[in-house]
Amino acid sequence: MDNGSKDDSVKQIQKAYPQHTLIEIGENLGFAEGNNVALRAALKNDHDLFLLLNNDTVVAPNFLSPLIETAEKHPDAGVFGPKIYFYDEPATIWYAGGSVDPKTGRCYHVGWGAPGGCDTLSQTDYVCGCALAVKREVLEKVGLLSPEYFLNWEEIDWCYRIRNAGYKCLYVPESKLWHKISASFVEGNRGPMWQYFYYRNRILFHKRHKVAKKAIPLSELSHLLKTSFKKRESRAALRGIIDAKIGRFGKGSLAKFL
Repeated sequence: MDNGSKDDSVKQIQKAYPQHTLIEIGENLGFAEGNNVALRAALKNDHDLFLLLNNDTVVAPNFLSPLIETAEKHPDAGVFGPKIYFYDEPATIWYAGGSVDPKTGRCYHVGWGAPGGCDTLSQTDYVCGCALAVKREVLEKVGLLSPEYFLNWEEIDWCYRIRNAGYKCLYVPESKLWHKISASFVEGNRGPMWQYFYYRNRILFHKRHKVAKKAIPLSELSHLLKTSFKKRESRAALRGIIDAKIGRFGKGSLAKFL
């Protein structure tokens, strides 16, 4: 699925893999709706399990089997995620489960920075969207990703909706991959683009799911205001907060700070 790329990757992929289906959207619809386009197409076929996989990942040779086996063994579960390592630090864990802190409103990865371990199959609040397997019955019952998010927090919202529908989200450590982290963001991980969507969508998530009383504590907001004069990242975050307050979602006012 090509979400509006501007290079010659489509031609290269079609030439290298003519046996595979490649969907060209023609514009960037964001992570959420871009994956929804692919899921709608895939649902037309007779598949039981669907995998979202980012383009900035490298998977282990046996990556798929543990996800499929776990899905078959756990009828009460609907979403499955692998153990994810840093691509640049291949022995260090980036994700081994995820949760949202009800005090700070922030999302975080369980096991982040650990030198291995985290080898137990376990329930998790959410599965990271860079590699997420979901059952057909879940898609048919709960629906697809919410396009309002565009990107960032959309898979967390989805997993909370899926859990509210009665399904478990499972972390599957036998399935492994390595992630280059936010390669699709302009200026990379934690840059202005990431900050804008992270803060804007964090507010939208907590408005919908009410996990934290305050999506952004006053101390954190104060820090953003104090640093906005010298940091583009802080200005982008504040722009995201403003857009959330006025209800500007989807692609939002992205061009105003890039």
